[in-house]
Amino acid sequence: MKLTIIGGAGIRVPLVTNGLFRDDTTVTVDELSLFDTDPDRGKTIARIAEAMARRAGGSLRVSQPRTLDEALEDSSFVLSSIRVGGIGGRVQDERIALEHGLPGQETVGPGGFALALRTIPILVEYARRVAELAPQAWMINFTNPVGIMAEAFIREGVSDRCIGVCDTPREQFVHIAEALGIPLGNASFDYLGLNHLGWVRSVLVNGRDVLPELLTLDAALESAYPVPLFSKSLLRSLGLLPTEYLFYYYSTHEAYLRTAASGNTRGGLIQELESSLMRSVAEAGSDETKVLDAYDLYLASRNASYMALETGEPFEMGAVEAARDELYQSAAGYERIALDVMSSIHNNELRVMPVDVANQGAIRDLDSDTAVEVPCAIDANGARPMAAGRLPQQIRELLLQVKEFERITVSAALQGSRSLAIDALTANPLVRRRELAEKLVDAYRKAHSASLSYLT
Repeated sequence: MKLTIIGGAGIRVPLVTNGLFRDDTTVTVDELSLFDTDPDRGKTIARIAEAMARRAGGSLRVSQPRTLDEALEDSSFVLSSIRVGGIGGRVQDERIALEHGLPGQETVGPGGFALALRTIPILVEYARRVAELAPQAWMINFTNPVGIMAEAFIREGVSDRCIGVCDTPREQFVHIAEALGIPLGNASFDYLGLNHLGWVRSVLVNGRDVLPELLTLDAALESAYPVPLFSKSLLRSLGLLPTEYLFYYYSTHEAYLRTAASGNTRGGLIQELESSLMRSVAEAGSDETKVLDAYDLYLASRNASYMALETGEPFEMGAVEAARDELYQSAAGYERIALDVMSSIHNNELRVMPVDVANQGAIRDLDSDTAVEVPCAIDANGARPMAAGRLPQQIRELLLQVKEFERITVSAALQGSRSLAIDALTANPLVRRRELAEKLVDAYRKAHSASLSYLT
């Protein structure tokens, strides 16, 4: 089987390579085709991927095609994970948000908006090319913001064999299972929402919903999140467990103040870690042990520092060492979700897991042709959303606001409209004010003039 990654110079590509050789992986990939517009960086990532395969005790052909046509030829699956503007673009997005008094984050609020506007025209064209050149292939999208990308695919009629995937829901499931002291497979989770805007409604263990009991236990609530994000009173009033990105909506000002006080952004921190990784790999030469040590250190540092700036949690080297011990062990993660979807489709093995697809009536409060993130039955026929019913009243207003923002953002990108872009940010619950939305749109157009000049 040939697996193609569009965005093959992405920092997480070696994770996919490692995942291919896990004992529980049931797909066999002969060729990993890495296509990217940055071939020099792609060579470094390919080196890490090849070393990762050898460390896992396997062999894998890693190719770097010069053209997308060559990359897609005979592909069974296409993973898309691009970042238009690179990590530097993310840093700009986050800093501009902070300069306007809002949290700087790559998928939520103004930062996610700016990334979406840069990405939609390019990723939709990639999806068209996949449908044309590799009609047999399934496209699994990790490109952020995943939900807005899924919305654009649906709008442009290229979503039939495209599935949006994020590891956030399963990460939350893992933490809840740990809080309950049970194996992940012993629980069933009722989840619904949009990408990076989801809630767990119930947790079934032996046929009984244990979420109401968990909500009464202080220690369990504390361990249901890796860092302190939500107050116990908030969680109990919701009667639901939100995923981590709801922090930016429930604690907007706190997220802004703590990030601003740190003098950095998450993107800035990752930029520093990536630069260090690239230097270390270059210095390692042909020593694959040093190459992989550098990559492991990068991953551990990234994992240990997650949400640290936004929550004010200290970033300590002891946490990095602990994270290093846990590398590649999680039941969640980028590569696990992608490979589970691939294996369900390729082997026609039914799995139920949350992914991003057209609603098709799953959430009754939303149109059928809009993107949602809900549990889907996945097999050789793709991903079919399962009925989720009505939105709980306590989350309905927020979800509908974010959905309206997503839809107008897609319209702005597809029509190239500055006015619609302002409308979109005005609809965003973190922005709300049209005057502020206009300032943000113009700031992003100036910072990313090459990518956003189409907005007129």
